[in-house]
Amino acid sequence: MLDPELKRLLQVLQWESKKKFVSNRRGSLFTSDRGRGLDFKEVRNYQFGDDIRYIDWNVTSRTGELHTKEFYEEKDANIIIFIDQSVSMDGKKALTTFQLALFLSLFHIKIGNRIFLVSFSDQNISSNRWLKTETEVLTYFDSISRLKPGKQTNYSNAFQYAFKIHPKYAVSYWISDFNQLSEWIKNAPIPKVWEQFGVCIQDPIDELKFPFWLKWFQPISQENVEFRNLNSTYKKDLTAAKSIFGNKWIQIDPNQKLHNQILPLFKVKHSA
Repeated sequence: MLDPELKRLLQVLQWESKKKFVSNRRGSLFTSDRGRGLDFKEVRNYQFGDDIRYIDWNVTSRTGELHTKEFYEEKDANIIIFIDQSVSMDGKKALTTFQLALFLSLFHIKIGNRIFLVSFSDQNISSNRWLKTETEVLTYFDSISRLKPGKQTNYSNAFQYAFKIHPKYAVSYWISDFNQLSEWIKNAPIPKVWEQFGVCIQDPIDELKFPFWLKWFQPISQENVEFRNLNSTYKKDLTAAKSIFGNKWIQIDPNQKLHNQILPLFKVKHSA
């Protein structure tokens, strides 16, 4: 499912980038430190200073001695990946988006983080829970590979949906062409609650320099099929995206090899 060149890059980055995530905010894999995480470790004899809320009364009653439950300390980072599946993300753009989202998902799974996936357009299709295994990730991507594209891109709904699931700190990736983003944020700006990375999948037609008279006949996008006025939203959309993501922003050309273009994502300094 993942491109062979991206598989090789995944192996290279796994160890180099693991240290970056460990040293910032939250870490990667579970450690042997005691804590109150999600995964049970063992029942052991109660020691002075242990939290009495975690005393195992069943074992205590059987043995006649105080026992407490111990959990692995949760060190994994929370990763949220937004995948634009609107009709403007067609052809090579759709394939590039799919490969990039799958790569990021597998990368974070392999270094011990947990991920939440949201495919968005005019509706949201999510993983419904935090994913922690490669099998769970591949199952989700297999399901969205069969979805039909939505008619429009609703960034605000996608954000609000994920924010209800996890209103705390997280690292998020938005993979989109950011079509009409400038219009959306006028009415419902996306708050900067998370550490957000933007990955813009370019459309070659937007990069071309059309003659003045031809701009009247250039379609805006598949989402808004009408004739352009003199002011294309493309530059406004880029400006809006850069205002949200700052230096955590890259542009991807679907006609170029992907593995060479995504390296800047792993060179950006994360928030301390």
